[in-house]
Amino acid sequence: MRTPILRTAAHAALLAAAFVALFDLNEAAAQAPQGFQYAVKFVCGRSVPNAQVTPPVAPGFYFTAINVHNPNPGPIEFRKKFAQALPNQKAGRVSRLFPAALKEDEAFEVDCPEISRGLDVRPGTFVKGFVVLQTEREIDVVAVYTTAAAATGNVISMTTERVPKRP
Repeated sequence: MRTPILRTAAHAALLAAAFVALFDLNEAAAQAPQGFQYAVKFVCGRSVPNAQVTPPVAPGFYFTAINVHNPNPGPIEFRKKFAQALPNQKAGRVSRLFPAALKEDEAFEVDCPEISRGLDVRPGTFVKGFVVLQTEREIDVVAVYTTAAAATGNVISMTTERVPKRP
């Protein structure tokens, strides 16, 4: 008669251990990052010299164009958000997530006017931070940075940067 009770207790203990292990596994999977993330630096707008505050960059007009390309077979959907960086180690605004999609081999650009709208700042206002792209599959991301002495003036400098994925 003692054997069935022992078996029942042993089975209950084994079942409880399996349940705990399964719960821990599911919780770890839920916390694991999904897909890829690309954090792209942006600098947009006019930096104006101020007698009271040292500007974070040289005076001038700054432009960022972020080119996003889908090299995958078939369409891809992903999300993007904008995070503003403020001086003196202060955090700025973080926008909501915006949906985005590209068909196979298509590309689009995220530029300063879109960044300004996403952060709800007036176009042309000096703003810097990151555009964050979240996707399930790898994409190509290249940032193009230009500066000018006037809003409609000639380009003074131009730099491109290929942005790596973060798993």
